[in-house]
Amino acid sequence: MRLYDWTEVEQIVFELKNNKAAIVETDTVMGIISKNPTLIYKIKKRARTKKLVRFVSSIKEVPGLTMAEKQALNKYWPGGLTIIKNGIGYRIPNHAKLLELINKVNGVYSSSANISGKAPIYDDQEALNTFKHYPFDVVIVKGHQQDDTSSTIVDLDKLKILRVGNVDGSAIISALMKENK
Repeated sequence: MRLYDWTEVEQIVFELKNNKAAIVETDTVMGIISKNPTLIYKIKKRARTKKLVRFVSSIKEVPGLTMAEKQALNKYWPGGLTIIKNGIGYRIPNHAKLLELINKVNGVYSSSANISGKAPIYDDQEALNTFKHYPFDVVIVKGHQQDDTSSTIVDLDKLKILRVGNVDGSAIISALMKENK
């Protein structure tokens, strides 16, 4: 297990491109990211029925958005908003170094950094203690939780709020409902 600093973005990119996962700070809770979704499921001991989110660096990377959806999302992205579009979760975190990393590896799968059912990990030291005995390829980037609130999740397919976080999901749904009338 290796501990990196955000100044080492190229090395972290190399690790991610070589089938490793990274525990990183985001603009909300600490996250675990990887190009390989199977690795995240194994590390977290997460049920396959619980989907992962795609971290992307641009709204252009989310296929099938309508113009009204793009306009509504641009008010909250980058930020603590996850959307479901065509059954897939997407988020653009408001964290410059993480966005640079995501862009360089062309998107990653993500989830909160914890063992499923346990509280999210607060910082890199807690991540080291939690994952030091794991036989998986995990690297940790120095950092800490930026906010103790997870992202709001809005299902654009069903116009429904799935999780309340620090973004007003009802404003997005209201804007889209007005547009659909």
